[in-house]
Amino acid sequence: MPFQNVLISQLMVNPANDRHGELRDESAAIDELFRMHEARMKNLVSDIVDKRRVFDPPLVMLHDGSYVVFDGNRRVTCMKLLRDPSLAPNDELAQHFLNERQRWQGRFPTRLPCQVEGDRDIIDEILSRRHTGTQGGVGQISWDDRAKHNFVERTGRGGQINVGASIEDLLREEERLPQERIPWSTLTRLLSSEQFRGRVGISAAGRRFRLTHNREAVLEALERIANDLAEGHLTLGHLWNNEGKRRYLDELEAEGILPTEQHRLAEQEEENLTGRPRNPRGRPPRRPPPSRTLIPQGTETPQWTANQQRVARIWEELCRLPIQTYPNATAALLRMLVEHSVEGYIEEHQLNERPDLSRRVRAVAHSLRERDLIDGRYFDELERIRRDDELISVASMQRLLHSPDFAPMEQEFRAYWNRLGRFITAALSL
Repeated sequence: MPFQNVLISQLMVNPANDRHGELRDESAAIDELFRMHEARMKNLVSDIVDKRRVFDPPLVMLHDGSYVVFDGNRRVTCMKLLRDPSLAPNDELAQHFLNERQRWQGRFPTRLPCQVEGDRDIIDEILSRRHTGTQGGVGQISWDDRAKHNFVERTGRGGQINVGASIEDLLREEERLPQERIPWSTLTRLLSSEQFRGRVGISAAGRRFRLTHNREAVLEALERIANDLAEGHLTLGHLWNNEGKRRYLDELEAEGILPTEQHRLAEQEEENLTGRPRNPRGRPPRRPPPSRTLIPQGTETPQWTANQQRVARIWEELCRLPIQTYPNATAALLRMLVEHSVEGYIEEHQLNERPDLSRRVRAVAHSLRERDLIDGRYFDELERIRRDDELISVASMQRLLHSPDFAPMEQEFRAYWNRLGRFITAALSL
């Protein structure tokens, strides 16, 4: 393990820390760490000052002139704020760190011992093996379900299917495999979630590797990706975060390499490449029980960007709140989810439309249709939803919040999601 004494000023608190997902910059990451763990952060800085050292060297990697922290972001944050309390999120915390700095005995260090790695795959291997207790905030905080989800979504690790191996087998079978070796880890990182896999026409949901689009269109996309990987045109450095993955896939889309909505197969036509039939005993599939929440369990989570942290939390709350227990909260959050998804999409794609929800929904729907993210049939359905003054309409969403008499039932909320969920998810994918 290579260790170096790195200048504290050169260390960067990771904006894409798996504890919280991608954020805007280092300042936002520091704010989020205190929002999530303020009491534990205070315990940790007191321990550092008492012992006058950081016991676990942070795990870092040099990137664009800074050493980005992959493990030890809380420790590095404490050292950076002890060095410069003005970096704290608020005046109260700045004063707290100033007081702690005054307790420091002797000269305050300018450098911090760090484990410096240059291989992101090695870093992810290290991260996946580190499990320690919290010790009241002094020790490393174990990853919660959100952090584990972010890690798996970012790296593609933790699933039962080796996506890289499955793609290589498919290309070999079609005699379209490049002569040079394909780095599975990089390929798996690129296609780390269903959103990214869906763009190239494959799926690994339900632990089944299958083609969701026309076979030839998918093979063309996978062959190009495999060649870019084998020839070194696409490396781990390009896939630094979700934005890097999107950038590469956007380039392929602009070249006409990726399959489009016109290539999508009906569900019963999807090619199952795992060798397991959909219904091996010939029995009719069991109907799943109705979801207790607005967003059903198992719904694919969008790949959040740095600017989508608020809407990401709204999404999470709608995945957890039982409709029957919290109908009013569900109504308010649904309206917020629609507005945030529409407004975020309009800002990202610089669409010009008057500040009217119905008109803005139409503008987003037109854009999604032009980008082949929704088909013509669903676009027409959205137009009916937008225009008609019925329960499942934009007009009825106004009544969700403002009418003293309009109180949707649980099944009506499910109807909202069944009709609007696909639109919301597409808009959030940007």
